[in-house]
Amino acid sequence: MVIKGNTVCSDADLMSSVAAGDDSAVRPIVLRYGDMVYRTAVRILCDRDKARDVAQETFIRLWKKAGAYDPRFPLNSWLYRITVNLCLDQLRRDRLLHPFSDLTRRERLPDGLVPSEASPEELLVLRESWSLFVRASQSLSPKQRIVFTLRELEDLDTQSVSELTGMSPDQIKSNLHFARRKIMEVMRSDDIK
Repeated sequence: MVIKGNTVCSDADLMSSVAAGDDSAVRPIVLRYGDMVYRTAVRILCDRDKARDVAQETFIRLWKKAGAYDPRFPLNSWLYRITVNLCLDQLRRDRLLHPFSDLTRRERLPDGLVPSEASPEELLVLRESWSLFVRASQSLSPKQRIVFTLRELEDLDTQSVSELTGMSPDQIKSNLHFARRKIMEVMRSDDIK
């Protein structure tokens, strides 16, 4: 919670302030949810620069559309939905603009995913795991990548993923099944090398 004077500001209060034109109310929201938005975007896109752009655009949209926020629902769900939609748009643009891009490019492990207390050995394992994840995720469709990220990495339940993506639970289960299978295939082929 953010404290303004002696009053604790809830998400709904902050969003109401943003909707009323108080630009200073955006900063506490960014501080509260910025890591979540960036982490989700980088896990879906596997690209730090694009994830930063998506995170920035997410909060620009929050600022522009604050009046559309319904305080009956958690703000983090609204931000997840904006982030996921922007990531999906980016994945579609990437496929249209670069259909034969290098799918084995190894992206450096983003700093936001590195625990501060990680030992050198843990860092090595994390870097290798990230490289494998980047390669594996490149073989997934945008929907599979989003479902896998939200279910497996962000640990959201099927109902939450359904609300965020508009997919039915059966579609989510199907996309998750194929995503897991493709990732296992990439991992097996990596073990053979």
